Amino acid sequence: MKIDPFRLERWLLEKAEIDLGGGGVAKLQLREVVPQFSGETQLRYGRTCGSDALRGLVAEWYGVEAENVLITSGTSEANLLVNLTLLEPGDEYFTEVPQYEQTTAFVRMLGAKVKPFHLVEEKGWALDLEELKLRMNRRTKLVFLDNPNNPTGAVMSQSEMQALCEMAERVGAYVHCDNALRGSEADGKPAATPEFYERGVVTGSISKLGATSPRIGWIVADKEVIERCWVMKDYTTLSHCGIGEGIAERLMANRARYLKRNLTIRQANAATWGAWYKENSDLVTCAEPAAGFTVFPKYRNRLGSTKFSERLLKEEGVLVSPGDQFGVERHLRINIGAKGETLGDGLERIGRFMRRILK
Repeated sequence: MKIDPFRLERWLLEKAEIDLGGGGVAKLQLREVVPQFSGETQLRYGRTCGSDALRGLVAEWYGVEAENVLITSGTSEANLLVNLTLLEPGDEYFTEVPQYEQTTAFVRMLGAKVKPFHLVEEKGWALDLEELKLRMNRRTKLVFLDNPNNPTGAVMSQSEMQALCEMAERVGAYVHCDNALRGSEADGKPAATPEFYERGVVTGSISKLGATSPRIGWIVADKEVIERCWVMKDYTTLSHCGIGEGIAERLMANRARYLKRNLTIRQANAATWGAWYKENSDLVTCAEPAAGFTVFPKYRNRLGSTKFSERLLKEEGVLVSPGDQFGVERHLRINIGAKGETLGDGLERIGRFMRRILK
């Protein structure tokens, strides 16, 4: 089987003086989570479904039972397992645009038919429920979306999620919500997820809490779906990182502390972005993100986003993510979860570059 290269992840490997290409918050240090990590910790497999402690902590966060949780190697494996388990060749797979494209190329490789639906930028990247209602049918197997959205930071309401699940129920489809940005909501209230729906599936991880290296994520779903995904996991990674799981247990047990830390960073950087945006509103337009650690502005130039980003990196040493790698041209994903001084310097260079190419 052939699969397209994951353009964004290869692009993010480019070296830069200032890296604003990512989608997360400034990373935690190990000592902030596990001050005294025991040197006697055994380097062994744990339970391949996840420890009772960690499954319980994830279940508590979503208001479900531990039997509804499977621990995985990050959100990436969680999404992989869901698609391997639920999709068959010929199934229709509805996916939002813009989106982090990790799932789409893989779904095509499986032989499913990808059906994009576009979020409405003029309405703050809102979901067009009427469009979906008209297009979904008995061949629709799964509807995939990020909530909060990556890259825009838009957040679906509980009523919108409820309406989407009711539409899916009428045609017998699953609703899969990538909830990796849980905890980054500006108002402090978790974004809506479909765990209340019988065919609802939620994936997430500790990565956007500020801990990417442990590679610990999860699936939250009906027990029957969890069991099927666990069977599939025995043929992928089998076991996630045992030491990572121990770190994740500590982080999740004290998550309120880290959520507060991350939102403090986000709030300060959102103010930095807001001031820059006000001064440079002749260069870009941007819907205010309700969550996440990125902004997704549209710039006023006909230069394609990949070429724009390549030139920005070469001429100013700043790495941002091209919008076309999320399915939308003439946009950029800019990380506002970075350290404050890094963001300020990077935005200054971006503005300088934009004004230069507009001459």
